[in-house]
Amino acid sequence: AEVKHGRICMLAATGSIVQDLYHFPFMDKWFKGEKMWGLHDAAIKSGALWQVLFFIGLLELPFLLKLANGTVDGTGDIGFDPLGLKNDPETFARRQVTEVKNGRLAMIAISGMTHHYFL
Repeated sequence: AEVKHGRICMLAATGSIVQDLYHFPFMDKWFKGEKMWGLHDAAIKSGALWQVLFFIGLLELPFLLKLANGTVDGTGDIGFDPLGLKNDPETFARRQVTEVKNGRLAMIAISGMTHHYFL
């Protein structure tokens, strides 16, 4: 669970920074420069949050199927390795530790960013 939550927090921290610095011009019809929590409320009002929940649900399907089959190993491995990074076990183990450490840092970072928006 730590790897999965770390990955989500890494994406969330990156998204929080990007939405402060850039917005897509074609989104001006629905969103008027809101930041983090304002964007959440605007997404709910426009109905866009249902799309987000739907696509997150699609991304969770492979995990739910593994869970139903009893083949979840707890490593966070989703079988996606286009660069063949698992071929060298020593490097792969080092990268796994790096991912966990970056995930922990991202959990702290997004917590701080969230509290910043509350103030």
